Amino acid sequence: MERVKLFLKGVCMGVADIIPGVSGGTLALILGIYAELVNTIKGLHLRWLPSVWRWVRSGFDAEKGRQVLDEWRAMNVPFLMILGAGIALAIAAGGMIIPDLLDNHPEVMRALFFGLIVASVGIPLRMVVFRTKATWSVVIGAAVVGVAIGWVATDPDRMYEVGVTWAEVEAQEGDTLKEIGRRGPSAWPANQVYWADENAPLRDVLESEMAQLGLNADQAQVKPGSEEAERFKETYEELEIPPGTKVYVPQPAPWYIFVVGFIAICAMILPGISGSYLLLIFGAYYFVLNALRAVISGMTEMTIPMTAAFFVGLFMIGAAMGLLTFARVMSFLLRRYPAPTLGLLVGLMVGCLRGIWPFREIVDGQVTNVMPQTFSTTEMAVLAAGIGGAVVVTILSRLGRRRSGDGAADAA
Repeated sequence: MERVKLFLKGVCMGVADIIPGVSGGTLALILGIYAELVNTIKGLHLRWLPSVWRWVRSGFDAEKGRQVLDEWRAMNVPFLMILGAGIALAIAAGGMIIPDLLDNHPEVMRALFFGLIVASVGIPLRMVVFRTKATWSVVIGAAVVGVAIGWVATDPDRMYEVGVTWAEVEAQEGDTLKEIGRRGPSAWPANQVYWADENAPLRDVLESEMAQLGLNADQAQVKPGSEEAERFKETYEELEIPPGTKVYVPQPAPWYIFVVGFIAICAMILPGISGSYLLLIFGAYYFVLNALRAVISGMTEMTIPMTAAFFVGLFMIGAAMGLLTFARVMSFLLRRYPAPTLGLLVGLMVGCLRGIWPFREIVDGQVTNVMPQTFSTTEMAVLAAGIGGAVVVTILSRLGRRRSGDGAADAA
């Protein structure tokens, strides 16, 4: 029964981990497992590998196998395995759903993330003990640096281009742009892939079919968000592409996916900092989920897309190595230099809000954040999503504060 409860707690943490702005660390506090989780992560090591080697060389001798299990139990690995299984299940389910939501409702999803993150900005600050004016100065200075870094890094016209290379995908029978983006996998949603300069030949191929449907590409670009633009987008995303047509999809460099996995895992020890938000900051959130969805979809069809599996594997290796190394570094920094570390994190959270502002338009050929000019159904949905996200985090953070005395102090 205890194992089932732990698995369900892992599912709850997985739901939090996949949604930017909701911290898995905060959920761990609420669920009463934060101290055990952090202390288990800090206690991980690789000194059990020689025991595994001796077990294999002995022909899987039962006694030597028990020695390996004893070493794993000493590190509390069964706890991590059960919790990790629940987290993995929730992340896999979210990976199948969230990319489609980002494709079909980008403004509403960005508003949800925006509200979640705005409400969580104060959580790291509550971990700082402000004893002197010097502490305030250090926190404010570090936050200003973080805001500047985040603001520059998340320029909406450039934030998706970090380490990007263009992979060529040849259309197969029945392929749509969405299908190609999934198989690629693509770091950008279908609408960005369609309008990329690299895919000008693709637009030429589809131009006559679009024209027959009475759709004007120039007008759709001039009036983004208009009814015609939305109809245009829905049409080219679902239109079948002639077999053999070359489509170019953007993909981050492999080393970059390894690095973001290495860094994002540290959010497990930071209440208030979401690993998914770190992926958003690095421009890898959509790509990682898209690659995960491609792998899961392929497994259900008994085929594994090797490119997507390669990137998912790199991310998981980076996360595993991050658990063994970077999580310990973050724990050390929080213990020895909490004020500048948390101040910088708060600044990054604020500065990087620029990258998920819900409303965007193409102005002079550049993606630009704008204020809405009307208040239609879309704007109402955006407002509701933002407020709803903020309310969820506020409730969770209050529940987390009630349990913080049981976990955070003991884990530090």
